[in-house]
Amino acid sequence: MSDAKFKVRRFISEYSQKAEVLIAEYELSELDLFKLKAEFDETNPEQAMFDCYEIRKSNVSFINKYTHEPIAWDFSKNAYFIEANYLSD
Repeated sequence: MSDAKFKVRRFISEYSQKAEVLIAEYELSELDLFKLKAEFDETNPEQAMFDCYEIRKSNVSFINKYTHEPIAWDFSKNAYFIEANYLSD
């Protein structure tokens, strides 16, 4: 998901807990930053969520609404994060 206001791409990263390496990235469709902040308990109104936010099982139903492809969530083997990268001009 590209955020034109902040010029970032938000996506999900999946990391192997055993090998500690990135194993997949998943694109997010357009989502409301206000709803994203509420889901991840971000209370700072100035925070634009550029940090890395860990996805927990309790976040899956919210996140699934915004994924382009299904994710085979496996929290016993992998860790998931919402991340942001700056878009180049």
